Amino acid sequence: MRSKSRRQPIAIQGFTLVELMIALVILAVGILGVGQIFAVSGRNAAMGRAETTAVSLAREIQEKIMSESVDQVPMVFDGVDTTEPSTVTLPCEEWAAHISEQLGPGASGRLDVFDSDSDEEILPGMFSVLVRISWPSRGDTLTLPLRFAITDIGH
Repeated sequence: MRSKSRRQPIAIQGFTLVELMIALVILAVGILGVGQIFAVSGRNAAMGRAETTAVSLAREIQEKIMSESVDQVPMVFDGVDTTEPSTVTLPCEEWAAHISEQLGPGASGRLDVFDSDSDEEILPGMFSVLVRISWPSRGDTLTLPLRFAITDIGH
């Protein structure tokens, strides 16, 4: 005869549905947080690239200005504004094209030349040049200014 033995229920180990749902919520929050970090770092990297490009463009026109005769600088470069094609002189045409190519169609450059008559901080015989590069960024317009002085050392 067989004896009837009562079986003891075996405890099943594992996760309950509630524990699994809580773990999934925690995992989802973590993944979303990491995703935000990547999105923000991508935007900051793009902004850094645009600023570096603007500095490069400002230095490009600075080198062009420095290669010209000092007495020609005010006549050739003063008042150049790439948003107004009639003000862009021949030596600035390539620079104006580079601005729109590298920073986009909403970007612009402006040049202003000051002498001792228009700015009392400038010594006679010197010129101060202000280069401004502007470009759209996330609904705003950013501007990078570069100011430098030039003079004819021989005179």
